[in-house]
Amino acid sequence: MFKSSRKKLIAVGCSFTQHYLTSNMSPNTDFDFPRWPQHLADMLDMECVNLGKAGAGNDYILAKTVDATLKEKNIGLVVIMWSEWQRMGFQHHPDWNRWTHITPHNMGIWKKFILENQNVFHATRNTLRTFIYAEKILNDIPYMFVQGTISNKLFEFQKNHHRIISKEIISSPYLNYIENNISDKFIGWPIMRQIGGYCIVDILDKKDPSRSKFRISKTDVHPNAEGHKFIADFLYEQYKEIYRGVIQ
Repeated sequence: MFKSSRKKLIAVGCSFTQHYLTSNMSPNTDFDFPRWPQHLADMLDMECVNLGKAGAGNDYILAKTVDATLKEKNIGLVVIMWSEWQRMGFQHHPDWNRWTHITPHNMGIWKKFILENQNVFHATRNTLRTFIYAEKILNDIPYMFVQGTISNKLFEFQKNHHRIISKEIISSPYLNYIENNISDKFIGWPIMRQIGGYCIVDILDKKDPSRSKFRISKTDVHPNAEGHKFIADFLYEQYKEIYRGVIQ
């Protein structure tokens, strides 16, 4: 069997990354359009391996990054688009490829306990550790990190959470390590607008503040076909800045 000699682009993330074909949020929308990983892979002349999964949290994303580095050969670039920090994932037995993903703000009566108490502190500290785990795993493999979204639904209590997250990043014992070893490859670091960072949602909103050009709809704020092309173009420009001299 013929195997491509091209290097592979490994993309890991949530629904901002996955090439899904249907959505309960927008059942009448045709979702069969290229996502940013495919566009970016084409720009880099790489084979696209898209490991995105709707609803996935960063535990899933880290696990799939580990799996990819063990399984895939000839990796040219890994791009991790991190998900909402307070999401949780549970891997099934015996089907290792099956996960259940939980977004806390959709958990009804458990919301107050999980979201409005300790989870926001734990999620922030755990996520910063996860960034370091991923960097250690990737080692000498070229990579880029970017935060996809902090939350798609910014309720009033989540605004307070954003302030907590920002404070936790600044006071974190992991901050110096990330600043010295990861930040140059972490697009938008330190992520939160409150402390001078940004995520992909911020980039989309800056270019399309009315959310009419790059989103599926007013009620479904996932990137549409144009949005994914815009994200890919943005990431490509960031890649050229990070890996100067790689592209001839």
